[in-house]
Amino acid sequence: MAAPAQRLLLLELNELCPSLIDRFMAEGALPNFKRLRQRSRAYITHTNESVLEPWIQWVTVHTGVPLDQHGILDLDEAGKLQHEAFWDRMSSDNVLLMCPMNVRFNRTDGSIFMPDPWAASQTPSSEIEPFYRFVRSAVNTHARSSGFDRKVALDALRYLVGHGMSAGTCIALARQLISERIGSHDVKWRRASLLDKLCWDVFAHFWRSERRPRIGVFFSNATAHYQHKYWRHHDPDAFSLRPDATELRNYSKAIRYGYQGLDELIGKALAIAGSDTAIVLCTALSQQPMLDYEERGGKAMFLPKDFKRLLDAIGAPANARVEQIMAEEARLHYNDPADAELAQAVLREVRTSEGHTLFKLRGFDGRAFIIGCGVFSGEVRPHTRFTSVNGLTANFHDHFLLMPTTTSAKHHPDGVLWVALPSGVANAEVEHIALTQVRTQFDEILALHSA
Repeated sequence: MAAPAQRLLLLELNELCPSLIDRFMAEGALPNFKRLRQRSRAYITHTNESVLEPWIQWVTVHTGVPLDQHGILDLDEAGKLQHEAFWDRMSSDNVLLMCPMNVRFNRTDGSIFMPDPWAASQTPSSEIEPFYRFVRSAVNTHARSSGFDRKVALDALRYLVGHGMSAGTCIALARQLISERIGSHDVKWRRASLLDKLCWDVFAHFWRSERRPRIGVFFSNATAHYQHKYWRHHDPDAFSLRPDATELRNYSKAIRYGYQGLDELIGKALAIAGSDTAIVLCTALSQQPMLDYEERGGKAMFLPKDFKRLLDAIGAPANARVEQIMAEEARLHYNDPADAELAQAVLREVRTSEGHTLFKLRGFDGRAFIIGCGVFSGEVRPHTRFTSVNGLTANFHDHFLLMPTTTSAKHHPDGVLWVALPSGVANAEVEHIALTQVRTQFDEILALHSA
């Protein structure tokens, strides 16, 4: 008799740290992580790739191909990918992809695809588009506090009511809104974990549906975001620049909060995984304290307030279409290659009154390029100005917005991989494998059924 087809539920928990998982488990704060570890083969993954960015390393996880072969260096470059992901070989089975990074998806069967929130060029499945528009808006506007588009939010709410929004998530949302209105501490940062809850509810809705996807991939970035922003508050003794008492009160538990939110998510994954389902936890990378900018006041991030005004101010072509890809970066698209060339030439030469290069530019393809502020010091003076090659000058703070916290963690090449098969066979000692070998784990799991 043929064995039931093996299903794979892949939790892509971006950049979690092996040491923090171990610490929080030992403290009893992560009971579901502990349950999953007790039935898993555990590995530490490692990459020797020259650039450490999640949108690069997740492509390696999905394809088994390293950076020097797949060549994907930036967000929203999935259209350039020439290598298949592990799910592409499952041509006769539905798959469910919730926000995996830099994915090219061309299937027209009953599969569901929701791109990562930074992938403006990728099209979500029609069944999930209203929710995707909300998630993309939430992620790309959080740093500006500009609020949601009312129609996008209402469309998403109607969608969620019919696609699995749980009572627990409704209660969590209500508590968050009340805390933001009447609480004495800053709690808006917790919204990232609430977005995870909403995404999981939709994911679980489709995982349980009659489509019965063979592969489900769920990506979460909330805790990676907390680590980048709040490691200084989590471990102030590691830094020479210590947060003040108010910041410590607001953010010292943010990283732990993120891990505990994911622990709840793992518990839900264990609950919906049937006896035919393998659960895999993968992080691709991890993080570590970043001390590189301590002497400069920490790594502050500045956001352009209005790209058209900024481009006008320096005498560059302002007819670009702006595609936000991260809070601090955007891709400028020009219809005319000559305008793109001119814009690059002007932007490259802009200097602050302290002599710093104002912009960092990369990824030029003839018509588009990525742009971000190249000034990272939190001590930009109130009257700092910048000057273009055209001789035009402007006040820095008229055009740039300072993000509220400095970045205090950077990427580390090691990651976590736990493989929990239905048999529950675990290893006592953690093994080490190359990141390029992670895909072979998926291939082996999906081969664990009889034809």
